[in-house]
Amino acid sequence: MWADLSVDTTGTADILLQTTKTESGTAKAAIGATGATDTTAGVLVLSDTNKAMILPQVASPHLNIVNPAPGMMAYDTVKKQLAVYNGSVWSFWKP
Repeated sequence: MWADLSVDTTGTADILLQTTKTESGTAKAAIGATGATDTTAGVLVLSDTNKAMILPQVASPHLNIVNPAPGMMAYDTVKKQLAVYNGSVWSFWKP
């Protein structure tokens, strides 16, 4: 469950809410053939020997995705390239 760490229950900004939370060093989700026993470090680990992650395919994501989230990735079907949104601008990558 997500917790808003910028304000307390009364709506007042309080830095103590952030400093009293600790991150679990073992929190992760592992998906794949060996997901239950995978020890690879990471928050999201995709592990398999014959499968890969498939990104959403979007025609011109920089024009067609309204309000993209920072870190969003999509495969641009028009330009045949990877599109990544950094929170301010889209960047495009081609092999």
